[in-house]
Amino acid sequence: MTADVQTWLNKAEEDWLSAEWLLQEDSPVVTPALFHLQQCAEKLLKAYLIKCSVEFERKHDLGYLLQLTDEDALRLHEDLLDELTPFAVELRYPGDLPVISKGDARSLLARVGEFRVTLLRTIEKGRSEEPDDSGTA
Repeated sequence: MTADVQTWLNKAEEDWLSAEWLLQEDSPVVTPALFHLQQCAEKLLKAYLIKCSVEFERKHDLGYLLQLTDEDALRLHEDLLDELTPFAVELRYPGDLPVISKGDARSLLARVGEFRVTLLRTIEKGRSEEPDDSGTA
């Protein structure tokens, strides 16, 4: 795996852990977790695209990024990604999105978790096909 792909995966993991932490039972906040869930999905998709040498525009549109992939397993999550996309930007301003309950946010967390596992497995399965970065076989 290239350093660039690993960097994107590391950033995605930070967002994942942030969302998990923010959605703990005793946490009083929900909205920031939604942003981190969107960011986690976005960074995972971008890591995959970089791994596959697919160029992409600097957008926060998860549907756009998904269309650039060739993995049917990822496309099964299209509805989730469409649901997450507004949390990248629109979420930052009052009144731009409806209030999301903690229960609904925790449901999104579980769904993003499934997407995360699918995408990480997809990236992992391609590892043996990649050349070793050290220059030796």
